[in-house]
Amino acid sequence: MATVNYILKDRNAQFETRIICLLTDGRKNRLKIYTDYSVHPKSWSDTKKQVKKSDKSYQLKNEYLHGSVNQQSFKDRVRTIYDEAKAQGLNPTTRYINKKLKPIDKSNGEDGFWEVWEAYLEDKKGRFTKASFKKFNSLKVHLEGFEKRPSIPIWDFEIINKSRLEKFQSYLYDSGINNQTAAKYIGVLKMFLNWAVENDFTKVTDYKSFKPIYQKDTLKVALTSEEVEAVRQADLKGKGYLENVRKLFILSTLTGLRYSDYSRIRKEHLKKDDDGTVLLQIRQQKTGDIVELPLTPEAESIIKELISGTVHPISNQKMNAFVKDLCEEAKINEQFEVHRFIGKLVKTTYKPKHDLITTHTGRRTFATNLLLKGIPAQTVMMFTGHRDYKSFAKYVNIPKKTQMQSVKMALMG
Repeated sequence: MATVNYILKDRNAQFETRIICLLTDGRKNRLKIYTDYSVHPKSWSDTKKQVKKSDKSYQLKNEYLHGSVNQQSFKDRVRTIYDEAKAQGLNPTTRYINKKLKPIDKSNGEDGFWEVWEAYLEDKKGRFTKASFKKFNSLKVHLEGFEKRPSIPIWDFEIINKSRLEKFQSYLYDSGINNQTAAKYIGVLKMFLNWAVENDFTKVTDYKSFKPIYQKDTLKVALTSEEVEAVRQADLKGKGYLENVRKLFILSTLTGLRYSDYSRIRKEHLKKDDDGTVLLQIRQQKTGDIVELPLTPEAESIIKELISGTVHPISNQKMNAFVKDLCEEAKINEQFEVHRFIGKLVKTTYKPKHDLITTHTGRRTFATNLLLKGIPAQTVMMFTGHRDYKSFAKYVNIPKKTQMQSVKMALMG
């Protein structure tokens, strides 16, 4: 008789991980069926196989997992499908059970690429951010555009291999998309294909051997302490709309927070340390990790203005445009050589520094200037939320002149 129980996909995850229904029959069958819900490992009871009350949606999730008066439990649905298939002499695979749980409507009875695509997005509802869905929508436009090219067959799991992805990558380059963005699109596509394999919609894994061309190291702009001060002192007469932008940008240089985090700060995020130091404690939207940041008087003041509404968030798109205007007013005009890579082609242009500044520059400035003041990288990573040094090292921008001076002093000291 089959045994059905719940396990977590990753018991040691630092953020929410999927709850999996594990079915074993004591022989060779060991099937993993993904449920519709995820939970943080700290909010999961291994003994009771249920979600703890520390999860805001614990009741909804537990009713889904274990059933209620009006709802059959997920594991009972899985067991019923499995038992009925065995009674009919069928071999119920993961794919078979998933199709019974979430049937895909297709006239010819086959699981087509786009039908599985829609099933994937449906499966990710509640777990993907709006930004993630936006990436998938953009990718779909390019996939459909590629499909319309002469002599290009429609997307089908059986033909998705290394050669197919190489051609798709070339199509993205022909569309004017640079290496970095093309690699991201292909990474998103491979994430979908991995899900299709895990859920037994296809067994073809040739695509895994394809490695996209990644962006070569690009210019990482950060402001010096003197430039940050120039932003503070810039005369914005006649451009009052930049006053709000200035405070938001300065806040990012003092906290290292992403725009998606500092734009949603509330009074509940302010805490006090044992010695009375004011802290900001916030869960990062991108990673799900909680960071605690000591606040300078200036940062605390801006945050209180944010909470009161005196300073207010604007859209990320407007912030990216206005922060360039702000830094131009601060006369941050050093010229830089900028390279754009599209396949093997390199396009070189020259731009003033203020034209390269975005909302993310404040975060990079925070990290870079702490390193320049001698704070160890591992300590800075605690406050930026980076999990590995490799990605952090690509993120910061220590000027070459400063690096040379540091090495010179070390060698001569």
